[in-house]
Amino acid sequence: MSFSQRPLRGVAIMLSLGLIIGAAASTIILARSFNNQIDDIVATYKVREQAYSSLALLNEAHSSQRGFILTQNPDFLDLYRNSAARLDENLNTLAEMTRDNARQQAMVTRIRDLVKDKQAKVETAVSFALTGKNADALASLGPNFGIGQLDEITKTVNSFLGEEDRRLIERNIAMDGMRSWLTIASLSSLGGALILAFILASRTRRYVRKLAEGQSALLSEKSVLENMVQSRTADLEQAMLVAKRERARVEALLQDSDHRIGNSLATVSSLLGIQMRDVSSEEIRAALGAARDRIQTISSAHRRLRLGDDHETVRADEYLPDVIADIKEANVHDRDISIRADLAPINLSSRDATTLGIIIGELTMNAIKHAFPGKKAGEIRITLARGTNEVIRLEIVDTGVGLQKKRPRHSPGLGSLIVDQLCQQYGGSASYSANPGGGTIVTLDFPSLAEIASQDNVEGKQ
Repeated sequence: MSFSQRPLRGVAIMLSLGLIIGAAASTIILARSFNNQIDDIVATYKVREQAYSSLALLNEAHSSQRGFILTQNPDFLDLYRNSAARLDENLNTLAEMTRDNARQQAMVTRIRDLVKDKQAKVETAVSFALTGKNADALASLGPNFGIGQLDEITKTVNSFLGEEDRRLIERNIAMDGMRSWLTIASLSSLGGALILAFILASRTRRYVRKLAEGQSALLSEKSVLENMVQSRTADLEQAMLVAKRERARVEALLQDSDHRIGNSLATVSSLLGIQMRDVSSEEIRAALGAARDRIQTISSAHRRLRLGDDHETVRADEYLPDVIADIKEANVHDRDISIRADLAPINLSSRDATTLGIIIGELTMNAIKHAFPGKKAGEIRITLARGTNEVIRLEIVDTGVGLQKKRPRHSPGLGSLIVDQLCQQYGGSASYSANPGGGTIVTLDFPSLAEIASQDNVEGKQ
């Protein structure tokens, strides 16, 4: 491979990593789509439960007013008025739950109008019954104590529930179609990346073989080419400088790209590990290793997720230690670096907990990589607590070499960009400062990251 062909290696590497990033992004979107579909199903279940509750209260009110008209027992009247009051509250709640759907909102309005009409007739009948005019009370209700109105309301509620089921089915079908396309895209990207990696490894082996052959030819013709080598020494040195700058640019690009790889599928990490054993180029080995580390971190963030009894939240002090342990096992190895965690019992949604795990993984790996050069020993402390005004705060402190006064003039690393983007979701940002005892302190506040009350706390307050 001639020098003029070498830039093709950088293009192939960039394209391969781009395909892996596409596969990782598709996988993350797939995971988010599962969460959204579950939320959609839960919301539909709550609407149906509210509708069934309203229908049960309506039947209870009907039975109570009928019992009062027939027996004049005031207990039945109290039951009726209690059921009617609760029915109004339930219908108001149902209207609030469907405020974003004009068609369902219209049905709820229709149900409320029918209920109000029936309640007006019942109140008229009750007033007649209280004055002893039972015949007038029965006549005002109509045949069968107004059972026709009750049937009409029941049919309207059933139509409402049928429309809710239809909308849920349509949304599920659309979501399944999107997941199918994302799965195809993810597998296609991964397959293309592996093919490019194989091609790149083959080209590298051929390049090394040609170099060896060329070296043998040079040794056999040394006496003939010695003068030519001397005359071209200056040109070769210049070419080497250009090659080093190109290599440094490619390595920096690989490092930034590696920080963007986020794939929760452990199989991707295994495939990259297998590929690394067949690659002889240190550049490619370093790139695939960095990609595998980030994939392992995101895989751990999803694999370690264990929801609570409410199937919606996870406690940070129960979830994050396992994620941190995986990070340490994958990155520290035989180095004398201890990682300590002080995590408050904060309840988070599954999506927020996963995002927090990714942020901790990025910052911890960054500290392991840059704060302790040359197998330097040290400690990393991770603290998650409630700060000022109950704002959730994450602090990562290391005892490494600290912030460097001279910084290279280039854009921030991809890991920092990922952390900044994730922090911005919660209205926060990362701030870096020197640790008085040596090292660096990274502080992140999340103003809009809301702690979710656990089911046990809610029941305790009640």
